[in-house]
Amino acid sequence: MSLGKHHRLWVRFICTVVSVLVIVSMFGNREAHAAGITMSLPNASFEDVGTGIPNWNTHPTFGTATATVSDVRAYTGAKSMKMVDASSSSSLARVSDKISISTTEQVAYTASAYAYIEQGSIDVYLIFYNGSTESRAIPASVTPTVDQWNKRSITAEAPAGATEVAVMIYSGLGSITTAYIDDVSIGKTVKNSGFEITPLSDAWTVSGAATSMTLKTGGTSSLKLDDASSSTASYAESSGVPVVSGARVSASAKVYVSSGDTGVSMHLRFKNAAGTVIKEVENVFSGIASQWSPLTISATTPNVTGDKTVSVYFTTKTTATTVAYVDDVTLDTPIEYNLGTQIVNNPLDGAVFGKDASGSYDLMYVGSSGYPSKFLVYDARTGERVDDQNLDQIEAVWGMTVASDQSVYFGTANKRALYRYVPGTVSISGGTKIITGSSLVKTTLDAGMNVIWDVTAGSSGNIYGGTATDGKAFRYNPTSGVTVLNSNLAIVDGLAHVRSIAYASDTEVFMGMGPTSNATIIRFDPTTGTQSTITFYLNGEPYVYASSYVLGLDYIPNGTDSKLFAKLSSEPLIVINPVTGVVDASLGNVDSIGVSKKHPTDDKVYYTKGTHLYVYDISAKTQTDLGDVGGKAAGYTFLTDAGNTYLYAPLSSGKILKYKLAATPTIDVSTSFTIPDSPTKIRSLVKGPGDHIYTSGYLRGGLSVYHPDTGLLTRNRGAGQAENMTTIGNNLYLGIYPGAWIKKYDTNSSWNDTTNPSLLFQDIAGSPNFQDRPFGMLADTALNRLYVGSVASSGKLSGSFTVYDLTTSTRITTVPDIVEDQSIIALAYKNNKVYGGSSVYGGIGSTANPSVTEGKVFTWQTTSSNTLPVPQYVPVSGRKVISDLIVGPDGNIWGIAEGNSSTDPSRNLTADLFIFDPNNPDGAHTTIYANKFASTGNVSWQGGKMVVGKDGNVYVSIGGKLYAVDASSATKDSVMLVSTGVSLLTADANGDLYYVKYETNLYKYDK
Repeated sequence: MSLGKHHRLWVRFICTVVSVLVIVSMFGNREAHAAGITMSLPNASFEDVGTGIPNWNTHPTFGTATATVSDVRAYTGAKSMKMVDASSSSSLARVSDKISISTTEQVAYTASAYAYIEQGSIDVYLIFYNGSTESRAIPASVTPTVDQWNKRSITAEAPAGATEVAVMIYSGLGSITTAYIDDVSIGKTVKNSGFEITPLSDAWTVSGAATSMTLKTGGTSSLKLDDASSSTASYAESSGVPVVSGARVSASAKVYVSSGDTGVSMHLRFKNAAGTVIKEVENVFSGIASQWSPLTISATTPNVTGDKTVSVYFTTKTTATTVAYVDDVTLDTPIEYNLGTQIVNNPLDGAVFGKDASGSYDLMYVGSSGYPSKFLVYDARTGERVDDQNLDQIEAVWGMTVASDQSVYFGTANKRALYRYVPGTVSISGGTKIITGSSLVKTTLDAGMNVIWDVTAGSSGNIYGGTATDGKAFRYNPTSGVTVLNSNLAIVDGLAHVRSIAYASDTEVFMGMGPTSNATIIRFDPTTGTQSTITFYLNGEPYVYASSYVLGLDYIPNGTDSKLFAKLSSEPLIVINPVTGVVDASLGNVDSIGVSKKHPTDDKVYYTKGTHLYVYDISAKTQTDLGDVGGKAAGYTFLTDAGNTYLYAPLSSGKILKYKLAATPTIDVSTSFTIPDSPTKIRSLVKGPGDHIYTSGYLRGGLSVYHPDTGLLTRNRGAGQAENMTTIGNNLYLGIYPGAWIKKYDTNSSWNDTTNPSLLFQDIAGSPNFQDRPFGMLADTALNRLYVGSVASSGKLSGSFTVYDLTTSTRITTVPDIVEDQSIIALAYKNNKVYGGSSVYGGIGSTANPSVTEGKVFTWQTTSSNTLPVPQYVPVSGRKVISDLIVGPDGNIWGIAEGNSSTDPSRNLTADLFIFDPNNPDGAHTTIYANKFASTGNVSWQGGKMVVGKDGNVYVSIGGKLYAVDASSATKDSVMLVSTGVSLLTADANGDLYYVKYETNLYKYDK
């Protein structure tokens, strides 16, 4: 007989045999909240390692079946407690260490735990102790929901004389249970929070208020505020709960205004030991009359000496009559939950081939971007993985090559890190291939060589690399180290990127440059520093390719007919005679990473288009489709097997292509290789359809969906990197980089990377708009429109503002350079107007206009005509970036201004809050709260974020910190809630906050 299922029998058994008083909680398992004013509970998340489960104990009365620490599931962190009750005739329980409690405090106790139930049931109990006497509070019976995280809660008052309390996790008699438990919490809260116990005066001080059974959200009763007077108010105040200085406190309740004025307010009253109010904050009901609506409030405990308490106070207006009901009061200390990695990917970002140290094994080396990125080593013939290296703090692997000494080199993004891998010897141990004696060494290049885009092997163990953001190239030798070419200057003055590089000889290295208006390839002599630009000739005439970058270069030596294969960012792969500049062919739709080396005996190279393998005949200048191989290639080699020569290539499908070079060729893709998943940085974060939390991944994309109501996480791959997202109805709209694509994800339909999300618009990437990054994404539900603010393409400065009509699937207008020489990165809407915020920084590789030093706010009319230039102004002088705009709780537009262009160095690492009247968007109607927040100071496009809380506060994520701003205070007082690692911000339907921490993990601030 389960405690939760057979209360009457269990109570009688305890009272007659064990002499234990059972206190039944009337509030267990209502809406999930943090567990009161939190008390310290050791090993509450089961992360500690030790004998058994540290700080958790068996119970002498209940079963001691299996309970272990598990890393199979976790609500947060890496571990949870797994409970397995395999018997229908015994129970299972684990009890926390006891916590001392006061016999004089007028409080109730609340406990909660997250449970993932695969079968059976789990309940949370409170056990109170008075010496050897034990009293248990029994939760209300709840039918469990399986295969998702549920929050189990209980609230109860301690019996007289109790001096200790503990939490018990229980699987009852008759229940065969397998469940995971995580994040147990316990705390103090207000007494009689559901108004089920009489007399009310034992826990609440009231006037014009009483318990009522007329309306309630749960249980049998609620609090009725019956204010029949227009000169006095009805009120109710809870008993005080002890708090400490600086503690953040939140309260919530359900309110139903039945008649009269809706101005019911909830207050937090902080009092000193003498009972004097030392701080009071309020939030006024803003819900709809005649229905239950949530009312929340948050504040920080004053930093004063001595004992302090906080109470919850409800009141009507003194000047109006009202009948209102209140129920389900909670009082909590917010809890920060680490919801873990949201997005994972395992991209095939490049591959090269070489030999192990013994020369006996052919190896395939693979780079895979993530955070951390991975470097992997496989047996090229069998696909067996023999080495797996995590590259700490590295977010992308760019360019790979095998040097003449069989060392492997690869470049990385944004960390100036060049890696050299020296392979060891492959052997077989216990039937498994392993590699021993390998080494992986990182060399950090000088500042300005932040991204190592590409590397190519030369002679004598040398390799050459191209970098950004200073447009430099280098030579590396394991003996002499790094030599920056061109006397440590940019290869081409004014070009920030050596995007690709190919070695022809010690005196001839080719470099693909950018960003430019035309494809630019430089011939460079590392021995003398001389260089020249290759002029392209097509049909005997000079020809210009309108391409910003040369993304890839492959030099194919072929005697007097050597070729340079150049992949342009504008799409075609062109085949060039590097001596004459004559373009032999322009090959469209080539999407493989480079081309193969020349066929061992023929003038041919190989590549893929889509899933088809192609061969290009250098002599004939023609290409031939060789058939479907199931994926695109990321590298190539030629290997001999049983006297036959094969082309080997790893494919995006996870297969290794083995193409037989023979009169009767064969395609073999039966060999698989596996790239392990790696976490992906989170690029954007929004609350979307279904009140779920959506995150998009950096570089390799991916869209994950966290479900606050169940704790479940859905991971979807593909879609691309969304710089920002917005919602109308069941559709989530994604602004994708590169190319400023706009995609629509219909959340009512199944995810399919090719069809859902579907591509709506891709019409502002090219001439004349040249847009790339849609950071401003705003939905207009009334007109069914999207407003898009964007950052220009590489090398371009001017952003744009675009209006899309979703009903007709048309672009209504694009206003280029709506704010001169600035990007548009923030948008807000109110009363048929869009307000846009700008940044002085343009597309990657561009140079800011030296005369444009301050971010602006512009106004766009949505239902009437606009005259260019649209109204705009500088809200805060000396600030470069308007990183966010929202409609604040006061109806005004709130903004964040970052980046210092003034001469005051004290503003380098701060940001300003500004608020303006939406009816008068100008300097005269703008209030500035200077240096309100800490800032990193290096914001270009993505900086601070704000959301309005249900408690009336404004929450701000900026400079790695999370703040709460008291919107009702004259000076917009702010308090720091989280001190490090924070970026991005959104809130769910309950008002709980979500943000990214340490790049990859989603955190929840449970208020």
